[in-house]
Amino acid sequence: MPFIRTFAPIVAGAVAMDYRRFMFFNLLGGFVWAVGVTLAGYTLGSLFPPETLDRYFIVIVLVVIFLSVLPTAIHLWREERHTIFAWLKRRLARAQ
Repeated sequence: MPFIRTFAPIVAGAVAMDYRRFMFFNLLGGFVWAVGVTLAGYTLGSLFPPETLDRYFIVIVLVVIFLSVLPTAIHLWREERHTIFAWLKRRLARAQ
């Protein structure tokens, strides 16, 4: 998720992460992010005419947001699904 890069230094400092290790992963993440976003934009721009991208801009943004949140959603689902089901069961029992 893109905004995680904002909080990574704070968390790394709080857990006393080795500075060299943090710097390596921070630089690697920044490089992958910059190159990846640039290549994605260039590829989208070369595959589709601009008027097509303008027409589907909202859909493209929603897909990017969905793909950004998906790894966290999968993790939470795998780790917390029993808690989620128990909460839903309680809520549905109250509603009846």
